[in-house]
Amino acid sequence: MHNRRQTLGRGVAIGLAAGLWNTSVFATVYLDIEQGRKLLLPQAASFQPWPIALDAQTVAAIAQATQTRVPAGYAPAGWVGLDAQGARVGFVLADHVIGRYEWIDYAAGFTADGTLTQVEVLAYRESHGAEIRNPAWRRQFSGRKGPAQVQFNEEIRNISGATLSCQHVTEGVQRLSALVQQQLHRTS
Repeated sequence: MHNRRQTLGRGVAIGLAAGLWNTSVFATVYLDIEQGRKLLLPQAASFQPWPIALDAQTVAAIAQATQTRVPAGYAPAGWVGLDAQGARVGFVLADHVIGRYEWIDYAAGFTADGTLTQVEVLAYRESHGAEIRNPAWRRQFSGRKGPAQVQFNEEIRNISGATLSCQHVTEGVQRLSALVQQQLHRTS
C-alpha cells in the first residue's frame, strides 16, 4: 500500500515527464547549417570557416551599437562564402536565441559589404510563435546594413502571438549585423 507522499511524488514525476515530453514535441529542425548556407548565399561556390574575434572590446562595441545585452558566452559560428575563383562573396553567421522558453537556431547571410541577404530559421522548439518562419516576416531583413537598420518594432515589425520570438531573433540578427560591421572594419 502506498502512502500519500509516494502517490504525490509519482504524480509530480509523471507531470514533469509529461511536461518535458510536451515541450520537445514542438521541436522542429527545418534546415541544417549546410542547407542554410546555400540558401543564404547561393552565389557562393564554397564556404570556409570564419574565425571571429570576440574579445571584450568587440562584445562591448556590439552591445553599444545594438543597445541590447550581449548574452554571456556569445559565440556565433561564421563562414566566408567564396565564388569559384576564390573571391569573397559574403558571410553566413549562425546563432541561437531564447524564444519564450526554448532555443531558436537561426542563420543570417551577408554580402561582402555587410548587407543582409536574408534570415533563415534552422530549428524552432517553442509551442507558439513559429510564424517567424513566414517568408514575408523574414524578408524584412533583406537589404538592411548595420544594426541601426535592424530594430524591432521600427524596421522589423512584430507578429501577434510571436512577439518574443520576433523580438529575440531581431535582436540576434542585429547583433550579427553589428559583428559583421566590426569584423569588416578590422580588416579594412
